[in-house]
Amino acid sequence: MHDDAAGYVHPEKVDVAACVGATWIGGGVVGTIDILARALRPGGMLLVGEPYWRREPPDQETVAACHATARDDFDDLPGLIRRVQAHGWDVVEMVLADQDSWDRYAAAHWLTLRRWLDAQPDDDLAEGFRQELTEDPVRHVRYRREYLGWGVFALLRR
Repeated sequence: MHDDAAGYVHPEKVDVAACVGATWIGGGVVGTIDILARALRPGGMLLVGEPYWRREPPDQETVAACHATARDDFDDLPGLIRRVQAHGWDVVEMVLADQDSWDRYAAAHWLTLRRWLDAQPDDDLAEGFRQELTEDPVRHVRYRREYLGWGVFALLRR
């Protein structure tokens, strides 16, 4: 099914609804929970992937390097849990990325970029991808690895 996720409602209720890595569809975690909940049967579970601050970002440069426009775009982990609970959901499981899994995730992206560049060196997109491959590893080890966490949270309605 290809559709605007923000407006899509599955015709049948489901046991599990998930949004892993795209909570921007609902304007953040709370809005995305609301979207997913429309498709959930009573007693069903939501899975939501969401970033959080591992450490307080010291400046706007760090915030921007972590894919945010403002510090308040993400909560710290306790704040994220409290936000979900205040919205009427219990966190019943979570799987959090550690720094090593962040590294593997990021490095797989770099390898994909490199292989694409090797196969299409004259493509119109090559210059931008080359710049990304040059800048992203430094941005990752300088900012995201230390400041940005990410997890998948299993939620049940209270």
